[in-house]
Amino acid sequence: MGNVKRWPVLTGVGVVVAAATWWIVDEMPTVDETVAREALPPIDEHLRANSGSGGAEIRWVCTQKVIETRPDGDQVKIGLVANCDEVAKEGDGLVTLGGFRRQPMVYRVERTPGGYRVLDRRVAEDGAGYSRSVKAMFSWVGARRVIDGASPDDPGTVSRAAFGLP
Repeated sequence: MGNVKRWPVLTGVGVVVAAATWWIVDEMPTVDETVAREALPPIDEHLRANSGSGGAEIRWVCTQKVIETRPDGDQVKIGLVANCDEVAKEGDGLVTLGGFRRQPMVYRVERTPGGYRVLDRRVAEDGAGYSRSVKAMFSWVGARRVIDGASPDDPGTVSRAAFGLP
């Protein structure tokens, strides 16, 4: 008699576990590597152009870690975290003048005959609004990855190449 009453409970638990697993897997951020590879050059150019002023011997050098790519009609939202340094050439070396680390942002891009074009960018708020804005910008799992510390490489790893140095 006891086994008869357990089956509905076990079946109900199984359904809840299956539904929760499906929901979590469905919410997992995915990165379309082809879209990311093709969209990162115009995103990088936009990021450097909007990071501040620079002269002939000053360059913004940025690295990005793509967290997710999400189709949005004919457009794609690319959620990423960026690190950027303002670097100046001084003699035979380089000097970092400023920059920022772990800046979450979501770019909205569209495909054109010449590649992807940046339409707009949304940047996470600083201070008390940080977590709230990251959660609004990214999927649930993508936001967790950002808040838990996903980070791109240090821009110093590519600074010399930006100046044509070995």
